Amino acid sequence: MAFTTLIDALAVALAALLPGRNLGTASVLLAGAGISATAGLAVPSLRDWPGHRHLAGLAVIPVLGALYILQLLTGISLLQRPSHPGPVHAQALLLIIFFVIATYRAWQMIGGQNTQLLALAADLLRERGTTAAVPPPPLQPAATPPRPPAAPAATRPPGRALA
Repeated sequence: MAFTTLIDALAVALAALLPGRNLGTASVLLAGAGISATAGLAVPSLRDWPGHRHLAGLAVIPVLGALYILQLLTGISLLQRPSHPGPVHAQALLLIIFFVIATYRAWQMIGGQNTQLLALAADLLRERGTTAAVPPPPLQPAATPPRPPAAPAATRPPGRALA
């Protein structure tokens, strides 16, 4: 999914750089490929869904489907009115969103750490909860090394003053 989204964003961005070409053609073709890939990914993902643990991963599928449909609609609009700036701006915004989603999903796939503030706070609370549940080991008295015998104190004979 991350790879398809990244390829879509890169290909549409590169097609936009070609002078004299209609961006709508690339948008429609790549949106169709994205819709197809998203639908193809949804079926096995829903079939193999083990529980709520992968809910965030499954939530991306309809979001991507909706974004690809928007790309398809703006691409058709670009084919009909190539000089109109509205669909071009919509395509640019969609490309930014696709880049963000592709980067986020790729980061998840390589096992990157979630560095958002709320995620870090949740990790700290989780660590604190696990360390509080385990009692600390009992303190053992520290072994003290044996002391050498004390030297006899200097004594003076009674009645003599010190000079």
